[in-house]
Amino acid sequence: MGGIFGLVSRDGAPVAAPRLEILKAGMPGRGHSELWSSGCIVLGQTVSSAVPEAQRAFPPPAAERVICVAAGRVDNLEELSAQLSIDVSRSGVADASLIHNAYLKWGEDCVRHIYGDWSFAAWHPAERRLFVARDHYGITALYYYADDRVFAFASDRKLLLALNLAPMEMNELYLAQVLIAWPARHGSHTIYKSINRLRPGHSITITADRLYEHRYWRIEDTPALRLPHRRDYALAFREVFDEAVRARLRPIGGGPGDIDTVAATLSGGLDSSSVTATAAGLLQQAGKRLSAFTSVPISDFSSYAPNASFGDEFPFARQTADLAGNVDHFPVAAAEVSPLQAIRKMLEIHDEPMFGAANVFWILDLHQTLAMQGYRVLLSGSHGNAGISYPGDVFSQPLAVQLRMEGYRRWTKEKLRRALPTEWIKAWRLYRTPPDWYCRYAINPDFARRINLLERRLDGMALLRRTFLEQRCFDYSIASVSSGAVEAQEGAAFGLEMRDPTGDARVMAFTFSVPDHIYIDPKTGLNRWLIREAMRDRLPDAVRLNRNRGLQAADLVPRLRACADEVNAALDELAPGPAAEYVNVPNMREVWRVAQTEDTPRALVRSASILLRGIMAGLWVNDFYDAA
Repeated sequence: MGGIFGLVSRDGAPVAAPRLEILKAGMPGRGHSELWSSGCIVLGQTVSSAVPEAQRAFPPPAAERVICVAAGRVDNLEELSAQLSIDVSRSGVADASLIHNAYLKWGEDCVRHIYGDWSFAAWHPAERRLFVARDHYGITALYYYADDRVFAFASDRKLLLALNLAPMEMNELYLAQVLIAWPARHGSHTIYKSINRLRPGHSITITADRLYEHRYWRIEDTPALRLPHRRDYALAFREVFDEAVRARLRPIGGGPGDIDTVAATLSGGLDSSSVTATAAGLLQQAGKRLSAFTSVPISDFSSYAPNASFGDEFPFARQTADLAGNVDHFPVAAAEVSPLQAIRKMLEIHDEPMFGAANVFWILDLHQTLAMQGYRVLLSGSHGNAGISYPGDVFSQPLAVQLRMEGYRRWTKEKLRRALPTEWIKAWRLYRTPPDWYCRYAINPDFARRINLLERRLDGMALLRRTFLEQRCFDYSIASVSSGAVEAQEGAAFGLEMRDPTGDARVMAFTFSVPDHIYIDPKTGLNRWLIREAMRDRLPDAVRLNRNRGLQAADLVPRLRACADEVNAALDELAPGPAAEYVNVPNMREVWRVAQTEDTPRALVRSASILLRGIMAGLWVNDFYDAA
């Protein structure tokens, strides 16, 4: 997928020559860049080399009343082209052209008509007005900087940093939230104070004296769907889901037909299995096959994996592939990529520490493998938890079912939690928090106290999840803010277009429209009922009905022992540097001692949540101060 970028001087002054040169260079690794500039405005977009030259709808004619740059994929192609009276079967019609024409027809309201993974900017020369928007809930990265004089945006924030629009300042709260795995609503914030992330379902209008951010899509406002029978919900879901998968099998650059260079991630869980099985079925109709890749351990993990988890998902994934019949299934062992090497490479790609530092080694190896083998599109199911595989809330069931599933004691405790005033909950949690709570994380306790982190976290926790709808909207908001941007950046780094049908806005809206009680079978207590029932003839029962959760990176501890010198070098690098003010290096060394001497679940959990997360955050901090 390509990207877009631009800069406008809000006071009408010409764009300074040094900044114009930086913009001309575009975004490295994103493909060929094309630029349009006129006085106070510069707009650009990059186009992947996989997009045919005839379908590159740029540069725009200078005489246009609206200049538009766009990147991404339109999924409701036939519907939109019919509304715009454009024949998409004609060669040379690009998705960017459809977005441009949609804007000319509906103006800013066009965002409600376009589905897919996209972003665009539209400039009105006569009014000196810029409109920037991104998709409802897609795999798209779009960052921006704004002050009274300048507004700049880009699909890669490294371009914004290169423009040197403001001094680099760290967002310390954001860093702390990563270190303690606090799933807070970051909103538009990033780890750089001056750079914001345009959230899904949002747009921004910029003029000389006004900047207005608008949320055009609220999934919580989705009207409830009422169908006669429980089974009807599963059938209706299949229709919506199949269309979302079908749309993501289009060739890069648009046009009809199926894609030839597509692969899929395939775990033992419900989300990626449903995507793979559905895509395989659609490709089979055209006589084609699908390649699927599953991360596998390379060492014995039995001492580290809890009983409720399975650390090798390959056997479950193999059953899904075998049932489909036209899936070529491959293991991803990541034997040549150490966890520390992967962390350093991911920091180069994202320029930001991540919650899942323990998983980046197999993610990196997967993307490198696909790129080397010539794949251009990767299907995934990473956004399924808040949507297609939402488990349901026990308290949406009849009282008798609630008590049977929860037990009277747990039921009473949860009911009380949901009923108590917010301040009471906060006070109780503060009372129950041990003085050494920070030892469970890699955060420096002095840093945590300086920013009043515990109280801030308790404030956030006390306000959440009163009802099952609040819980679900919270999970959705957490998943939507940054995960799409993370996937888009990783894909761009390896020349892959990341596509996730579970994040399709129409699929998400449908799952939110289903009454909560439908997600649990009241007779058996089986949760995630919608996706389990919808995939009845597509997934083997061993996968479809499995209640255990996969444990990714189950053999992390043996992998760390194999690269002990790299771990020691990283800790030695953090101890004397500025990172030591933010991460607790002595605590991380103690965890490393445990990881080297214990074959226990504790060694795995603490290595992932303290050692590697702390190393990733600490390395970023050191690099940040070196660059400042």
